Amino acid sequence: MRRFYSTLAIGIALAGASIAGSTETEIIVTLKQGQSIEHVNRSAGTRTADEIPGSGIYLLRTDRNATAVLEKLGRDPRVESAEENKRIRLNEPADPARTFSGLSTDTVFLLDGVTTTPFYGADVLRAYAEQPALSITKADQARRISTGAGARVAYIDTGVDPAHPALQPWLDPGFDLVAGRSVSEMDGLLMDTMYLLDADTMFLLDKRFQFLLNHSLVSLLNSGSVAADFPPAFGHGTLVAGILHVVAPEARIVPIKAFDANGYTTLFKVVEAVHLAADLQVDVLNMSFSTQEASKTLRNAISKAAAAGVDVIASAGNDGEEANETYPAAWPEVIGVAATDFNDRIAPFSNYGKSVSLAAPGAFVVSTVPGGKYAAAWGTSFSAPIVSGAVALLESYGGFGHSSGPLVITTAEPIDALNPSYKNLLGSGRLDIQRAVEGRR
Repeated sequence: MRRFYSTLAIGIALAGASIAGSTETEIIVTLKQGQSIEHVNRSAGTRTADEIPGSGIYLLRTDRNATAVLEKLGRDPRVESAEENKRIRLNEPADPARTFSGLSTDTVFLLDGVTTTPFYGADVLRAYAEQPALSITKADQARRISTGAGARVAYIDTGVDPAHPALQPWLDPGFDLVAGRSVSEMDGLLMDTMYLLDADTMFLLDKRFQFLLNHSLVSLLNSGSVAADFPPAFGHGTLVAGILHVVAPEARIVPIKAFDANGYTTLFKVVEAVHLAADLQVDVLNMSFSTQEASKTLRNAISKAAAAGVDVIASAGNDGEEANETYPAAWPEVIGVAATDFNDRIAPFSNYGKSVSLAAPGAFVVSTVPGGKYAAAWGTSFSAPIVSGAVALLESYGGFGHSSGPLVITTAEPIDALNPSYKNLLGSGRLDIQRAVEGRR
């Protein structure tokens, strides 16, 4: 029996410390065309640890004073840019529990972890295939025109469950930048954790939600839950993949695993992941994370991808505040996505601001999780792939070779009247997939 459990959405922050477990500092250097990294290393007292082939971007290490080395590299005429390779960690957003209140009888079925329905070659949870996020954005109507066939969507995250019945037929080979082994989220899990994925139980990963469920709903979820000791970011990537699939069911999905199960990565790995997506010539790149650090190297990588015809979509962040310097969402090459609830009102945890392009449902979004299961998720991390899926539908429907991102923005449903305190801070409105696809005609 498939079970249904709750999980929290996740944002990211950059840690200022050097890479954990190392006495050296790592620095990302971009060389000017035709320059030699060997000459730069000799001058700066650094050594090459890694590189992104064909990009002129190198990962250097040094045991010298980091500030002095960065200053020296900044003065080197052979160097385009230099910045510390900071570690990125995933963290929890503001408590989304308030969005649980007010569930109508029409949406109580979301808590049914049993009933299945056919969906593009697999029997999936009904609460996944028929969820309010799809009806609100008119994805069902849009899929009568386009299913995403021929489009390719890459996403940078924690990987995927490659054996999930809903996803397996639609996954293309991806890349593991964490350990170089597998894009599977189960890779590296301890055996005493693995068995929990097969157990006939339900896991409430956040105990705060338990008191919000009445007795009948708890019984649907199997109230005899156990405390699952999963890593903090486990399942995030599979959640994102499932949302991409439920919106654009015949699009191909390319997982790029850059975050580990504990929610850590480095700036260099994210930059490498963006370059991989551009080199693969995917149509859409989803980035369900955000940071306050305006990395020049990452900005340049995204600009390269956008120039190659990749529509880049990113989450606006989960701090519940005005955030006009949250990246990559704030960069003009990127579609920044805020989160709304079932009533087109801003979700209490969602960031907002002038840099937001549009909004999409991000409260109680149902998606796939490892072990062939399903979960409810909250956060702009899960609003972004709804928009990415919509862009994939547009690409499939006569948009190949043309940027489809602007169309999802210009066809959005205005929601400022429902959010008077956030006027002009939620972009053009809430995503309307049907209107966007029909606008392609």
